[in-house]
Amino acid sequence: MIKKLLPFEKLVYHSTLTKEELLAHLQNEIEAEKSFGFGAINHSYSKPYIGKIYNNSFEIKRAINYRNSFLPIINGEIQNDFNGSKISVKMNLVEFVKVFMIIWLGGVLIGCLATSYGIIFKNGLNSEGGLFMFIPFFMLIVGIVMVSFGFKAESKKSIKDLEEILKAKIIER
Repeated sequence: MIKKLLPFEKLVYHSTLTKEELLAHLQNEIEAEKSFGFGAINHSYSKPYIGKIYNNSFEIKRAINYRNSFLPIINGEIQNDFNGSKISVKMNLVEFVKVFMIIWLGGVLIGCLATSYGIIFKNGLNSEGGLFMFIPFFMLIVGIVMVSFGFKAESKKSIKDLEEILKAKIIER
């Protein structure tokens, strides 16, 4: 259930370019990441995306000069198709962030359930907790909104960028 609260995107693009042309064009738009990431301080990149290409697949993310833990990791696979190529793209959170948010939201959800139990079966809203009883609900809502907004703001930019970079149109969402 918690995993369903985390954002992701699944898209399929179609391009008139061949798989080989797309891979060559994509290679011109990405560069290797300059550091591991935890201590990275505003590296400047000359290309809009960082990542790597292997065989017919790629793993990239936007090259940004600010922090966003919810920046989507974009995995794509390019296949030849009639009249060009088909590109299947999945955008997800970084695995560490995904695991952290599942644990955090899971803990907050347990707090919400415990609070609900107390409200329903104990003293109701007249208990000692007062408004503090609603903190777990607030934390759950804020956590979901924070993850969704941080991810969706960046994924919208990447969806548009990929149309331009891949010279493609979205055919399936």
